[in-house]
Amino acid sequence: MGISEQRPVVAILVGGGPAPGINSVIGAATIRSILGGCDVIGILDGFKWIMEGIASKVRPLSIEDISRIHFSGGSCLGTARANPTQKAEHLDACLATLTTLGVTRLITIGGDDTAFSALKLEQRAVGKLQVVHVPKTIDNDLDLPHGIPTFGFQTARHIGVELVKSLMVDAETTSRWYFIVTMGRKAGHLALGIGKSAGATLTLIPEEFRH
Repeated sequence: MGISEQRPVVAILVGGGPAPGINSVIGAATIRSILGGCDVIGILDGFKWIMEGIASKVRPLSIEDISRIHFSGGSCLGTARANPTQKAEHLDACLATLTTLGVTRLITIGGDDTAFSALKLEQRAVGKLQVVHVPKTIDNDLDLPHGIPTFGFQTARHIGVELVKSLMVDAETTSRWYFIVTMGRKAGHLALGIGKSAGATLTLIPEEFRH
């Protein structure tokens, strides 16, 4: 009887704040990984536990588990703002925990801090861990091909439009003006998308001003 090769293990974790579409990314990454011949585990609460050397806060993911999670908001794996780059021992603990779990491939979903943590983790692994980062931003501020928004942008725009429409009814009823602020930092895509779709009187975006 021959010795079967062990299937590669892909781990998925989510860091930072919540955003629409996280579960869709988890689901798509899980399905693609399994079809590619890998086992998949979800790491709960971002880097929070693995940077403490705790390997029990994980769950196996199958296609049956995630086939409908895109209908649910939030993150089925939770999330946390824990940052392992603050201490070298935390990075080492992450790597040791992933090794204990048999993980050789890691998918991180998050913002700038999570991306930086993923980068430092891969560098410290020196080839023993392959890392892919999925940027989580509803700001639509990445240089993607035309017509391809960042995940969560369309949902955030849609919900924002409904909120603005409700406020516009109040504004007309009470003869008041409302000033609405959206997320985006230095990018005005979300504000402009909401303003155009809701028919706001005026939309101010940072791109129109000199920095």
